[in-house]
Amino acid sequence: MIKCSYMLLLLLLSSLPVCAAKPLRIGLHLSAPWSYYDQHGELTGLEYQLVSRIFSRAGYEVSYELHSYSRLLKQFSDKKLDCASPVAVQIDGAYYTAAYLPFQDVAVSLASRELQLTSISQLSTLRIVAYQQAQQVLGEQFQQAVAQASYVEMAERERQLELLFNHRVDVVIGERRVLQYLAAQQAPQQPIQLHPLFAEQGYPAACWMPELTAAFNAGLQQMASSGELEQILSSAH
Repeated sequence: MIKCSYMLLLLLLSSLPVCAAKPLRIGLHLSAPWSYYDQHGELTGLEYQLVSRIFSRAGYEVSYELHSYSRLLKQFSDKKLDCASPVAVQIDGAYYTAAYLPFQDVAVSLASRELQLTSISQLSTLRIVAYQQAQQVLGEQFQQAVAQASYVEMAERERQLELLFNHRVDVVIGERRVLQYLAAQQAPQQPIQLHPLFAEQGYPAACWMPELTAAFNAGLQQMASSGELEQILSSAH
């Protein structure tokens, strides 16, 4: 009887690490060069490098998912993800990390058009395509401008640039690094012009557990102090 009880105890104890080892579900925005799949199907990118190193060094096992931005926010809001990055809007009950992703939204046009854009209000007369949730992220002045414009939001950045290269829209609104990267991939023979109408913003990650944001912030601070953070961010411009 004692031997059977002892064996049962061993079986119960041996099952505990399996339960405790359930990986975190971390969602990232599918957007090169921040987080994307390379030609071999491997997850890579500036943001992915930062997030994965921080959680790995903190001892967490993580399962990563890439989503369009609206899908990312929906999955996180529905608590199907433990953390998401970046999160540029307020979600009730979520705990936010320090801002660590330096995003700068710009307007991009074809250089051959020689458009002179120096203010957001000038967008009101143009045909515009932007990323999902752009109006919510970019604020009231942008909302007022595009209310009078031919304006659409879509998830597929490649499709946005196709519309630009095919003269179906006048400008694409999006993150500078993303649009430069994709434009160079899709149509290197067609020069683009950047119009820096928006200030650079630092965006955080968000988690449902405060201990995860604390661990993230600690790892982020270590990377900043060592220079690793700047090294990764400066590797793509």
